[in-house]
Amino acid sequence: MELTRETFGNIPFPAKIAFYLIAAVAMGIFVFGLYRQARLWLLGRRNAKKANPKRIVSGLLWEVLGQRPVRGHGVASLGHILLFWGFNILLVGTLLLMADHIADLISSSLHFHHGIYYALFEVVLDTAGLVLLIGCALLAYRRWNRPDSLGHTWMDWAILGGLFLTAITGFAVEGLRVSWDHPPLPGLSFVGFAVARGLVGSASEQAARTAHFFLWWVHAILALTIVAALPYTRLFHSIAGTLNLMLQPAQAGTMTPVTMEELEETGRIGVGTLEDCSQRRLMQLDACMECGRCQEACPAFASQKPLSPRQVIQDLKELLKTAGPLLVASQRGNGDNPNSSQPETPQLHDATIQAETLWACTTCSACVNVCPVRIDPAGLILDMRRYLVGEGGLRGPPATSLRRMENLGNPWGLPPEERMDWAEGIDVPTVKDRPDFEILYWVGCAAAYDRRTRRVARAMVQLLEAAGVNYAVLGNEERCTGESARRIGDEFVFQKLARSNIQTLNKYGVQKILTHCPHCLNSLKRDYRQFGGHYEVFHHSEYLADLLAQGRLPIVEPTAPNENGKGSKRVTLHDPCYLARIHGISQPPRTVLARAMSASDALVEMDRRRENTFCCGAGGGRMWFDEEPSQRVANSG
Repeated sequence: MELTRETFGNIPFPAKIAFYLIAAVAMGIFVFGLYRQARLWLLGRRNAKKANPKRIVSGLLWEVLGQRPVRGHGVASLGHILLFWGFNILLVGTLLLMADHIADLISSSLHFHHGIYYALFEVVLDTAGLVLLIGCALLAYRRWNRPDSLGHTWMDWAILGGLFLTAITGFAVEGLRVSWDHPPLPGLSFVGFAVARGLVGSASEQAARTAHFFLWWVHAILALTIVAALPYTRLFHSIAGTLNLMLQPAQAGTMTPVTMEELEETGRIGVGTLEDCSQRRLMQLDACMECGRCQEACPAFASQKPLSPRQVIQDLKELLKTAGPLLVASQRGNGDNPNSSQPETPQLHDATIQAETLWACTTCSACVNVCPVRIDPAGLILDMRRYLVGEGGLRGPPATSLRRMENLGNPWGLPPEERMDWAEGIDVPTVKDRPDFEILYWVGCAAAYDRRTRRVARAMVQLLEAAGVNYAVLGNEERCTGESARRIGDEFVFQKLARSNIQTLNKYGVQKILTHCPHCLNSLKRDYRQFGGHYEVFHHSEYLADLLAQGRLPIVEPTAPNENGKGSKRVTLHDPCYLARIHGISQPPRTVLARAMSASDALVEMDRRRENTFCCGAGGGRMWFDEEPSQRVANSG
């Protein structure tokens, strides 16, 4: 006997025609759903960056097929991975069966469902069916014992139930087929064979055929219903999320520049309406599955502030759902007439997203880091902040700090002439004193003006001197990088400071920059590149670790504890968000710290560390906001 089976065994010709007609209708509903959502995405502005082919391939291989972002969350991760692979293998298998049947109708020589291919097909699909069942069971358990952060509706149970029943009826159909068809090597379909032996048993062939025909239709209708409903349910995240993983830029913590020409053309800056969002941002709204990981990781939410990244995305998704079709219909009706009246639609700001929600964000990117589909709530929040600042919606201490940055070059509003006061009593060369310097030490505003932080700069200078590094500082010519101005939402204050600093740096031929501030690091290394400032930028922990490796720093050998154990300390290390999470620098600080600790000291790692670090609360310009001590992020980690 040939190693094969009939694709539509026991299914009469009229039923086959009916199946293909229903399948065509299901696909039509599916395609219309995709078209409907794509029209909503196209309401947004064109994406600032074109898709990177390498990013598309790596996103597909490692993040979509490899499910890398999904891992690490116990039952939820395992259930999702099993469901993903089980469903998609079964879907591909079904499409292959249909392709084989159509090919066989054209010519029997095109029939390929036989031999080794058939054997592998039967084993793989039975395994995929079991994997799908286990995945459904795990996710049902997760839904039954769901945390508050996990979004949930009755439709979620319907989806899981539909997938579960599809797999069960598929195995039942297979078992009934095996019982009367007696295929060669029935054990290849090992689940179906077990069903045939255990459940069908000694049922007559006619009874088995009748039950097979009935359950085949139940299975087919269930499967086609799931396909048709996919763009209209939470399952649509599998499509939008896949696209986002493939198209999303690899670097978190970056922002898109805004030009004066854009401002003059549109009359506004940032995101004030849905149409101000980029098309990719609107697509991200449909990628969200409400898993709640972003909310669990958010320091603002943990400190009782009115911000849940998950809720921001869901509120905007609901706005797109309700207002989007009206905007699409308006575009169709108005054609090219820009003066036509626009429909009344819900507003993005205030009505949908409150200002205090946007100001609560620390831009730590924890939400982006943990999102399984790499949605960027922080980037969307920053774009909406730009609109608020442009509309004069920022007042109080943060607005004062912005004015001080713009006018005096530092957020404290202290005289630029005092920027070198931190170096009183020590000999620190400036770029004018040492024009042949190799590396510029960027001191930053905090180390220049804050008395506690000054100790960092003074210690750094001592280490550079001890290592014989040919360095210099800008002295009173240094200005704030503007990082917090940009993250608060004032793009043009940032650009003014950035262009001024770049002009100064280029005047002195700076090529390498050393800084101890993670926010200065991010601006100098990434933000300034957008305006022609291309420099090699190091964090001081990286640089010191390299000096240690070269043996250029004198190290005092660790001392053993005395008899009474006095002098021993428990030491811990906080990883800054912009250092560990956004720039991936977490080991160098530990390397340096280990060489500085005595033998009696003990390094105690925090629960939230490295790229999973918990924010200090000062990022995103939050350092300049007044808040109650009970709501400070540093008190809630």
